[in-house]
Amino acid sequence: MIVVAGEFTIPPKPEPSFYKTVEQCSMKISDQCGRSIVEVVLEDRDISKQCCIELVHGMGKLCHEEFLRFSVSLPELGVEATHVYTRGTHVWNTCVREAASNI
Repeated sequence: MIVVAGEFTIPPKPEPSFYKTVEQCSMKISDQCGRSIVEVVLEDRDISKQCCIELVHGMGKLCHEEFLRFSVSLPELGVEATHVYTRGTHVWNTCVREAASNI
């Protein structure tokens, strides 16, 4: 198991239930915002307020963290786990503030 910044672990070979969870989580957010969030995390882009609202109120933190784990588990993406976790946490925190300002 890989521990990233003491926060979450990535199994060397995820269990099948991991992929089912990721699939279920993907249904909680629009395709457009899902792609946008991936770009924001991997490419340090900005995220729209609408996608923040979908992330926080639709998908939720647990699903967001599962997607971070999933991204890191794909060697073909060639992403560094620390970068993904750091950016993912930043995106989550930013979106929580954005979504709260919409209430």
